[in-house]
Amino acid sequence: MFSFFKRNKRIPPFERLKSYDYQHYYFRRIASWGWVNSSTIFVSDPNSPRVITMDPWPQKIFIAADGQKTISEYTYEVAKEYRGIIPDLLDDTIINEIETLLKEKIIELHKNKMWPDQQNNKSK
Repeated sequence: MFSFFKRNKRIPPFERLKSYDYQHYYFRRIASWGWVNSSTIFVSDPNSPRVITMDPWPQKIFIAADGQKTISEYTYEVAKEYRGIIPDLLDDTIINEIETLLKEKIIELHKNKMWPDQQNNKSK
């Protein structure tokens, strides 16, 4: 009923995601974190004595890294958040940011669902 009020969103083809080797892998946090203020987090680098703050995209992905969704599922979840046009390269942005977080060694990938360790599963 009232389906004429709904607008069909055009989901981009997400070509990079479709060919991404790790699209069906789950991603989870492996670093502890907390809130600096109501909009910014800090991450304690588990590999060196430093604290990391992030721009909005990597922060959004880091917080979402609960080990319960795949990279593909997450990409489509984020696409649904857009009220207007979904960026054609949204998948590129998400994959690039995930790869950066992987290089920083503050998230990791798994073939199966895996919650973050207790100390990394909630903010401090």
